[in-house]
Amino acid sequence: MSDRKHREKDERTAVFGWASVLALALAGAALGFLAVWTAEAVAPVDREHAVAVRVTDLDGDGHERYGYDLEARTTDGRTIPLAGGSARVDRVRSGEPVVVTLSRATGRPLAVRHVEGEANLHHHTGAVVLVVAAGLFAAAVAWRRRPLLRAASAVLPFAPRLLAAAVTVAALVLAGAAPLDRDPADGSRSSLDGMGIYRDPAFFPDRVVGVGTEAEVDDMAVTVRAPAATVAPAPGAGTALRVVAVPVVVRGTGQGTGTHLPVVLIGEGEGDAQLLRWSRCGEEPGALDDTFAPGETTGRLCFAVPQRFDPRYLVLERGGASVAVDVRGGTAAGR
Repeated sequence: MSDRKHREKDERTAVFGWASVLALALAGAALGFLAVWTAEAVAPVDREHAVAVRVTDLDGDGHERYGYDLEARTTDGRTIPLAGGSARVDRVRSGEPVVVTLSRATGRPLAVRHVEGEANLHHHTGAVVLVVAAGLFAAAVAWRRRPLLRAASAVLPFAPRLLAAAVTVAALVLAGAAPLDRDPADGSRSSLDGMGIYRDPAFFPDRVVGVGTEAEVDDMAVTVRAPAATVAPAPGAGTALRVVAVPVVVRGTGQGTGTHLPVVLIGEGEGDAQLLRWSRCGEEPGALDDTFAPGETTGRLCFAVPQRFDPRYLVLERGGASVAVDVRGGTAAGR
């Protein structure tokens, strides 16, 4: 055999050998990913009440860039990243109360329950596709492991140990990402003041009434029948958010099948109150949203609120008019 053919054979052997090394390393990483994903799927979980916080990226000059990440701030001040930039959390609003499911195996968030439902960060379509692809690739390498190990050993004597090392490193990197990600991201965070814009006297309604007093706003009148109180959420809602109900009587003279009356519950603490659809308010007769039929309607308005949110006022706005109802009970109180 000529020297040229020898060189070509050696080159092919080297190429196949390094390709085998790469295949073994990738198979090890795939096995590490599968090990961590499976551990998170079967390990016990913890559930943390938190408030969603929007973090806008900043450039080197401190100016905001387009786009943002989402974090969850727990009641004890910890910060948990929530799939930054992912469409899975697009429906979660900044300031909204959430319940984050965390894996005890890795500490990473697996799901986020919010007002509109639950965003699954673990068993979503993309993760399942990746799991299947990783499993098929690892199985293919295992089926051809002997020729791959021989070829890899020809260019890298310790190649047989490469697979175990890759599995270990991949698992440690994936599992260890959780505590590293607990550090708050750099950026500009949105406000979490439970009073919102109404903290400013320029936006707070001029009229304030107490429980039991009719509050007229445009062509509608609302009477809060009792102070705001925490109630049980709708059955079957899974891990429950805290729900506060405000019992009301609404009297309207508007025409048509329904009249919209914007209602906002404000209070002290971090985060915003989110009005729930009537079906999430215990599905009881009389549970309301913010659209009312003509005539008199009796029921209750339900809001999902953060754990440390203290309700103070129900703000009603319609037709350029606004009024605040003190939902703490008694007569109208000062701000």
